[in-house]
Amino acid sequence: MSRYSPFFRHTQAITATIAAAVAFMISGCQNLPTLPDASHTANTPLQTTPRPTTTPEVLERRYQPQILINGRIAVNYQLNDQERNLPGSFEWEQYQDHLRISLYSPLGQTLALITEDKNGATLTQEGRQPAFASDLDQLLSDTLGWPLPVAGLRHWLQGYLRQHDGQLQGLITGDQTLTTEGWKLRYASWYNAPDFPKRLDLQRHTNEAGNVSIRIVIDQWKPL
Repeated sequence: MSRYSPFFRHTQAITATIAAAVAFMISGCQNLPTLPDASHTANTPLQTTPRPTTTPEVLERRYQPQILINGRIAVNYQLNDQERNLPGSFEWEQYQDHLRISLYSPLGQTLALITEDKNGATLTQEGRQPAFASDLDQLLSDTLGWPLPVAGLRHWLQGYLRQHDGQLQGLITGDQTLTTEGWKLRYASWYNAPDFPKRLDLQRHTNEAGNVSIRIVIDQWKPL
């Protein structure tokens, strides 16, 4: 007969179990990886697993010396102290050595045909004799009754400005307002991929036509 009571033997069993568990935990802790020092972690960049990336096709906006542009135009000006509003559409056909602009009424009737080449500029209107001049911008102001800055629009329509040295500078896309060549321009919206102006607002005050505002919305364009 054992000299130990059942209660004592039960206590021994519990103690042995606890001791074994403690020994197992200690041995497990010895095999855990060592954490880096806090100062080392602060100066070490995080390592991340790189994700697969794809390179989409990037379409650059480049100035096109030959281009066809179609869109809508709205002109506001004063004539004999009265407000005038001319809505319509246009076709801009630009080449290296000549330019052709057609202005249409909202119903599609041709209001004016403007051409320019090395020999000068011509404006043809329904029921009138063609008008000729060496300066296209001055010709349009004298005959239409409101100014149309064709020389500037050659690059403004594509989102470019001409610098003092004659070089063209492309504009960053976004809603922006600037002043150039006597006109206040606002690029209100752009197309994406490739970047191309969508809406362009022009403003200027003249003695002949008062406060002139021209809104141009480009619907289509393509290089020629």
